[in-house]
Amino acid sequence: MSSPVHAIYSSTLSLSLQGHEFQSQYDVQLIFNETAESLILCSTACNRNPSCRTFDYDSSSRRCRLFEADLTNGAIIAMASQTSIVGSVILSASLYASMYNQSCSACRENRYQTCSSTTNTCQCPGNSYWNGSMCPLQLFENATCSQIDACRSDLNLCCIINSSGEFTQCSI
Repeated sequence: MSSPVHAIYSSTLSLSLQGHEFQSQYDVQLIFNETAESLILCSTACNRNPSCRTFDYDSSSRRCRLFEADLTNGAIIAMASQTSIVGSVILSASLYASMYNQSCSACRENRYQTCSSTTNTCQCPGNSYWNGSMCPLQLFENATCSQIDACRSDLNLCCIINSSGEFTQCSI
């Protein structure tokens, strides 16, 4: 998913100590693997991509990887080399609540919600869902879910309802 050419996105990042990289739980979570001239340019690439929640950058190889993943479905791991670092987008309910389901003008230049062409309102970006306060990433197979749209629909997953009518887990 690309962002509008002239959009001005803003985000707050948390950086790991040097010598760490991100390991996603699933290959599909890697959304970008290119070179970048600096940590700042790699973080800018993440900021411009609404799907990016985590990135890592290696200053030696200039490798910049963007992930549609966070610490709920990936891990920051120590490396022998001290040239890599991990950045994570810091999310909070205040980034979402004031504009969710509002007119598209409220989220025009916002990385946290996108304009739905079907409802003409601000909605969670792809592969995320509204949990009542923010847009966490959708869940993978066998994860415990608590609402119908919590599972990765692009992977044909849905939140299974048991015989008592309770949501249970993501399954095909």
